[in-house]
Formats: sequence, structure tokens, C-alpha cells
Amino acid sequence: MSIRWCFVLGLVLIGLALLAVGQNPPAPNTGEGSGATRSVPAAALSGMVGVEGQSANESSEDLPRIPAILGGRGASLAFVSEMERSNYLKGGINVGAGYDDNAFLSSGGQVGTTTFSVFPNIAIEESTSRTRWSLGYGAGLTVNERLSNRNQGSHNLSFDSDFRLSPHVNLHAAENFSLTAGLFGMNAASAFQPGPGGINGTLITPLANQLSSQTVVETDYHFALKDVVGASGSFSALRYSDVTTGPGTLVNTQTASGAAFWLHELFHRNWGGLSYSFQRITFDPSGESRVQTVAVMDSLSLSKTLSVSAFIGPQYSENQGLAATGPNAGQFSIFNDWSLAGGVEGNWQKERTSVAAGYSKQVSDGGGFLGVVGVHNVHAAIRREFLPGWAATFGATYGNNQAITLIAANNATSIKTTSVGASLERNIGRSLGFRMDYFHDIQNQSGSSVPSQNFDANRNRYSVTLSYQWAKALGR
Repeated sequence: MSIRWCFVLGLVLIGLALLAVGQNPPAPNTGEGSGATRSVPAAALSGMVGVEGQSANESSEDLPRIPAILGGRGASLAFVSEMERSNYLKGGINVGAGYDDNAFLSSGGQVGTTTFSVFPNIAIEESTSRTRWSLGYGAGLTVNERLSNRNQGSHNLSFDSDFRLSPHVNLHAAENFSLTAGLFGMNAASAFQPGPGGINGTLITPLANQLSSQTVVETDYHFALKDVVGASGSFSALRYSDVTTGPGTLVNTQTASGAAFWLHELFHRNWGGLSYSFQRITFDPSGESRVQTVAVMDSLSLSKTLSVSAFIGPQYSENQGLAATGPNAGQFSIFNDWSLAGGVEGNWQKERTSVAAGYSKQVSDGGGFLGVVGVHNVHAAIRREFLPGWAATFGATYGNNQAITLIAANNATSIKTTSVGASLERNIGRSLGFRMDYFHDIQNQSGSSVPSQNFDANRNRYSVTLSYQWAKALGR
């Protein structure tokens, strides 16, 4: 038996032992499954891998929830119990193994690889009546058994904050930086959603070192009883290195964007209004698109745990690069394009169940594969704690990317991706966690005059992670 399978088997056996220990009833007065007050928080079921955290929206329930398209927070799968305000210093370590049966994302001659990772992390969270912020950092080592030249360190830095500058002015600022590959590069579509721009997470790339940076700043002013105005700015960048040889070429992309909006309370907890956003999308070597969108918005909070937001409006882009379609297809051109942008997103969170789903259609970056695209994205996920300490997540994502500009004349002009997955999580007390993940991905590339660029690829990804986390209360 190879060292790979010995390591995986060892992780599974340890995990089963932890699961068996976890069948013992919890110690009294821990606060788990009861209304008792905790001295330290229980480990978040969704927080075992990396340093991402969830937090409640500190604004009044009578104010609108700013949609992600305007710089607000996107839908979350955190339970209500995982969103409590806190003042803690947290840390821990994750040890994991993953297997990808098609690391090069090829249509034939698939090459599988096993990844081993060790990922320590530390985070601090503080909140007061007017501020809430969190800062986390994780760094680890990723080792590929069959592709030893791809062994590397992985890093993740995240910052999220809310400030109530005055009784009527709020400020939200967030940053996420990551350098990933292997196990920690499995889920490129981060929950971080930076305003009207952001990285296109609907495309699946072959094994490569991926550096991503995303920043958003949003402020809103409740200047009248039923009126709110605001503005946001964001920047995102996606860069690749050590790209695996294979069909297609991965290029670096950057998106800078800004938005301004006005919302009016139509009736209790329902806010509608107008927004204007501008994006500048650039990619190597000389592609650029400037995108303007005017949209009608609506944000409806049916309760503290159920919210729906939607937008629709015309979108105008000025493009510079290789045209994907039309009489100048494959040639460097400067041209304009009109389209309709729109989307809807819903989020429901309870003590033991969370659901998020949405649809959007808009101009976006090509995720490293294409220049600029018009993308349709559908996603849905449900997370359920079915027993104390046990949670399962099921999700699916579909993306249809139609190229507006290309990075090379022979590129595919259409990429469709479907990804489905499931996770099983087990927390034992406040410190130990065990998690198993499975994802199945299908990607279809078409529209190129070169047969090698038109292909279907699919892959299966598995991972097992053991986690130890600790927390220390700050202050009283």
C-alpha cells in the first residue's frame, strides 16, 4: 500500500475515532444545544478550513440590507447561532488530504494527484455597540504526491469590518487575499463578493498557483426617514503562475468598479430604488472593457432571517480586444455592446438550517480562460444541522459564459460549467472538527475553429480534513 493511501486511511481512522468519542453526551453547562451562556464560542461548523468567519449584520432591522451588487454582504450559509457578536482571539490547525482525478482538466488521458496540506490559522474578532471587525490569517504547506514540482505554501488573509460613524452613517470595508493551489484551491468561488465587480467564480481552471485579491468599501447615509443613499468601490485581481500545460491559456485579469445608489422604503422592510455602476475590466496582454449599468433595485427583508434582493437594467460596454463574434471575429477591434443585466438572490437562516440561492446575468471577467464575457450564473445550496454537532451541505452551481472578447484568436467562445457537491461536518465540543467533501465538475468548451479547444472535461474531487481550534475571550 502506497504512502498516499496510508495517509488517507490514517486520517479516516482518526476521524472515525473522533466521531465515536463525539457520541458521548456533552458536559453540562457548556451552552451547546441550550440557552446557557458560553465563556468561549463553539467551533463554527463551516469554519474548519481556512480562516473565514461569519457575522451578523449589526444594522437596525428597519434599515435595508445592502445587496452584494452594491457592496453589501452576499448570501451566507452560516447558522444564526454562528453569527453572534463576540470578542475573541482564535487559532488552530487543519490537516487534510485531497484527491483530484483530473488535475490538468483534460478531456482524455486524465492525470490524478493527491494533495496533503497542513494549515495553521489565527484570527481576532471584536465588536462594540458601534463597531465590528475581524482579522484572520492562515498559512500552510501544500504537497502534491505525483507533482512534486507543484509543492508550495498557501496563504489566506481576510479582513471584514463595520463602523457606525454616526446614528445615520455606516461604513463597511473588507479585504480578502489568498495564494492557493491543490486542496485549498478547490473552491475558487469565494463567498466574498466585492460590490459590482469581482472574480468570475463559474469557471474551473486546471492545476495552477492562483493569487487572488479582493477589496470592497461601502458607505450609506440614512438622510431621511425613508431614504438611504450610498456609494461603494471595489477592486479584484486574479493572477496565475506555474500553469499546467494543456488546452487553453490562463491570463491575469483585474476589475476596478464603483457604484452609487438611492433606496426608498416602499413599505415596511421593503426598499426599492436606483443604482449606477461602472466597471473597468482589463486582462493580459491588452484587453479592456468599460461597463456601465443602470438598474432598478429592490431589497426585501421578510424577517431577520429571510431576505430577497433583485436588480434589473440595461448594461453598456465599450470593448477593446479580439472580438469573439461578428464580422471581425478573431481580430483586434474596438466595439460597443448593449445587454440586459439582472439578478435575484435569496437567503434564509435559522438556528439549524440555512439556504441560499440566486441567479444573475451580467458582464464579467473571463476567469483566466476568456477575455470579457456575458455570464449567466445559477447557484443554490442548503446546509442543515441534523444532529447536535453534525451538519451536511448540498450545493450546485451552473455557469454559462459567452465570450465578448478573447485572449487568443483560436479560443473557445463558449464555456459552460456545472458543479455539484456535498460536505459532511462533525464538531466535537469546541475544539475538534472533522470534515469530508466531494465535488463533481463538468466543463464544456465550444465555438473555436481549432478542434483541440472544443472539448468536454469532468473531474471528481475528494477531501478529508481534521481540525483543532481554540478560542480565548478578550476583555470581560
